[in-house]
Amino acid sequence: MFLLLNAFIASLDGFIIGSILRFSNIKLSKTNFLAIFLGNAIIYTIALFIYLKFNMTFMTKTISTLLYLFLAFHSLKEEETTYKGKLTIKDYFLLTLSHSLDGTLVSLNFAYSYNRYYIVFIFSTFAVLLLLLGYSFFKKIKDSNKNKYISFSLFLLLAIINYFL
Repeated sequence: MFLLLNAFIASLDGFIIGSILRFSNIKLSKTNFLAIFLGNAIIYTIALFIYLKFNMTFMTKTISTLLYLFLAFHSLKEEETTYKGKLTIKDYFLLTLSHSLDGTLVSLNFAYSYNRYYIVFIFSTFAVLLLLLGYSFFKKIKDSNKNKYISFSLFLLLAIINYFL
């Protein structure tokens, strides 16, 4: 259950990215969402493969808690990204890379507890589902500070839960 919660929170930026793409009049097809899903899956797979192959163990409870705190405070400073016109392949790559970065770091916390393909599937699925939800249903919030405080609160909650569980 904690894996699902982490995947959800790490993918929340996808909700915002999806809404930004919608309001920038960027048209995304099912193929585009599939490409983003596969891009996320590839990034997660490579990161987990390297982490497990070299028996890395730097994602301890303390490091994970500090990472969540870093992500929480980073979300307060994050500026809203805008896209104009049509996305290029480079834009898709950068979008996928930036969207999966926090999820990749958070997923390493579970590398030795779960099957890596299960982790990849869960994190990639949440990433694309929240992007799709943001793209499909999210109405533009004029005060983008609300998004920042929601992300901050959720990462802070994860840090607290991670530290005490």
